[in-house]
Amino acid sequence: MSLLGLVCLALVWSAALWLLATGLCALKPSPKMAQAIWRGAAALMFAPFLASAFMPGFSQVAGQALPDMPMMEVLRVQTEADFVEAAQPSFRIPPIETMILWGLVAGWSVRVLCWGMGQARLQRLKQTSRPVVRPVRHWADAIGLRRVPDVRVIPHGAPFLAGILRPVIFIPAALISKQHTPQIIVHELVHLKRGDLLTRPFDRMVADLFWFSLFAWAIRERLDYWREAIVDEETADLTGDRIAYARALTQVARHARPALILPVAAFTLKKEGTLKMRLTQLLSETPHRPKRLGLAVVAALALATPLALAQGSLIRGAAILPVDAITYSHPVLDKAKLTSAFGLRKHPVSGEAKEHKGVDLAEEEGKPVYAPAEATVTRAEMTRGYGNLVEISAGNTVLRFGQLKDIKVSAGQSVSAGTVIGALGQSGQATGPHLHLEVWRDGAAIDPMEEPGLVLADSLFITSSSGAKVPEAPVAPKPPSAPTAPQP
Repeated sequence: MSLLGLVCLALVWSAALWLLATGLCALKPSPKMAQAIWRGAAALMFAPFLASAFMPGFSQVAGQALPDMPMMEVLRVQTEADFVEAAQPSFRIPPIETMILWGLVAGWSVRVLCWGMGQARLQRLKQTSRPVVRPVRHWADAIGLRRVPDVRVIPHGAPFLAGILRPVIFIPAALISKQHTPQIIVHELVHLKRGDLLTRPFDRMVADLFWFSLFAWAIRERLDYWREAIVDEETADLTGDRIAYARALTQVARHARPALILPVAAFTLKKEGTLKMRLTQLLSETPHRPKRLGLAVVAALALATPLALAQGSLIRGAAILPVDAITYSHPVLDKAKLTSAFGLRKHPVSGEAKEHKGVDLAEEEGKPVYAPAEATVTRAEMTRGYGNLVEISAGNTVLRFGQLKDIKVSAGQSVSAGTVIGALGQSGQATGPHLHLEVWRDGAAIDPMEEPGLVLADSLFITSSSGAKVPEAPVAPKPPSAPTAPQP
């Protein structure tokens, strides 16, 4: 499967999971159940790609040819003097696969940069904080915490909890002396008890890796919301006054406007409208939970899991193809003379000793040149040195046909064995009409004479000056001599 196909698969799959989770949450589950639903959706985002590591591939995929790397990438690593690109004044758009890869890497780089900025801001807040004495022990005991975190004051921002080994509650100076400070402290203690410092990075991962999908961001936003909704409910139950906790939540939202999202468990969420949703969830009467919600979740998982495994099988099916799987079933030429073999030779134009990356097949100008196997045309244009060039690829095998008189195919076209791709000529650096043929696999040139199954011509004559090793003709065994009569 191509890179574009993987991106489209991730987009469609994230949309399906978002719709599925949204439909389940429309049944009004409890906050904990809603969080479990969205976490299941986030986990299923990775399921097809994880399943591709061990799932068997579909058999029908195995017969399809995989496109090779973009042609420009292959040419860029070659250094031979006789394969120099023609100078072109206009900018050439890179292949779509290359552009997609650049975009993905750029997006991931931005996500890493944002994470680094959040960490830097967190460290600055820690450095500017100062300790403060607040009663925490009795709340920690009530929640069941063994370790009692410290409380420190920061100049501004939102209350948050940080520190896995040594947790600390940070509260802005504008809120430390308010009557709602106990609710804030209990809120962060509940986060610590639930282990949100450890689970929140995993909740964020779905948007960090699938940043190009709006549905992945929506899944992450739902995870953030329901995490806070659960903590709101447990904090209100511990403090015993939902109205007082709702006022504390409103007070914090009024004073805390973080410029950036911290990479920790913060008290408020940045998205507009979240406060209203949390207050509604907190103050509304507990709705009737449908008795069959569990069955609906099980049915959704029963539907989503096979689909994820099927997609993993599809990805795996494309990935496990034998990379060198190419079947030759037609000769390149009808007849030809091999005038220059693969390897070190004296260049016929410059006279220098250079590596010859292919073979030269001489024949009358205008003779048809055939595709020896089913493949995709990755290049068909005029170049300097190679003249008119056609390149075809199948799997990780690339064949280049140079010095053509004219070109009969176009880039992106699929050809079958026996398709005429051009006519033999001398359009580049040449001393006579011939076909220059190269075979590449995994970025390395291969002697076409040693390529299994490749027939250069139905009738091939190897000249003595070509440098090729001519197979010796088998020596016929001598017939046994007749036995002689014994001498008396």
